[in-house]
Amino acid sequence: MADLDRIVPLRTEGDLTPLFCVHAVSGSAYSYAGLSRLLDEGRPVYGFEAPGFDNDRTPVRSLPALADEYTEILRAFQPSGEYRLMGWSLGGLLAHEIAKRLTAAGEKVANLIMVDSGLPVVMPLPPERDILIRFIRDMMGLEEAPSELRSLFADWPEDVTPDVVFEAVEESGLLPEEFDAYLLGGQYDVFRAHLEGFYSIDVTGGYDGPAVHVMADRSVAEDMQWKRLMPGLREHTIPGTHHSIWQGDSLPVLTRIIQDALDSENYG
Repeated sequence: MADLDRIVPLRTEGDLTPLFCVHAVSGSAYSYAGLSRLLDEGRPVYGFEAPGFDNDRTPVRSLPALADEYTEILRAFQPSGEYRLMGWSLGGLLAHEIAKRLTAAGEKVANLIMVDSGLPVVMPLPPERDILIRFIRDMMGLEEAPSELRSLFADWPEDVTPDVVFEAVEESGLLPEEFDAYLLGGQYDVFRAHLEGFYSIDVTGGYDGPAVHVMADRSVAEDMQWKRLMPGLREHTIPGTHHSIWQGDSLPVLTRIIQDALDSENYG
């Protein structure tokens, strides 16, 4: 039976075909909450929340298995009609995998919208310390580690254990007090599982449906060469970083591109 609890309602009002937003590496759907409020009225918006994030499921380490599960959930939640998919970062990769599965099953995907999504290359995982630094940066919404975080990690070995890190982070005050060592540990399990999946997936097979990719101008464009898999992909670049495009003046710019894609007949 499909685990429909993975579907999080962000905006339920409206009669248009819903937009389904796939979580990034954190596993949380709530990065799309601001977007859901800015999109034109009439479009319901739902998010996918990962197994293991704020629930008792075990995190899933295989992205193809996760895409299989989400495709099953999506078809159970919306049994018929066209599908509109969006995903930021890892979510864009998962949305691409879901779109391939839906079209292979004979379903119509009207939109595939990716936001600053890297195209993975199979390689070994970085050392545990580097993964932990990346996790804390992600929790802080930063591209680079601030000096306080660099000082915290300076003398730790590559195989430092998560418990040691999270206790130190809790004491440092780098994150809001609700992010204690226990909460960080649970969220790190999800983050690490998804990162493991990203480093191990070999993306094969193209997708020729309507697709858009919005990239931040301060991200590494060479890491996002999706056109070799989607020759008809329409690309946009907006000012900002991987995280900042979801904030401040950048969010309305991002929202308008997404809204135009949803509205345009050229995008389905």
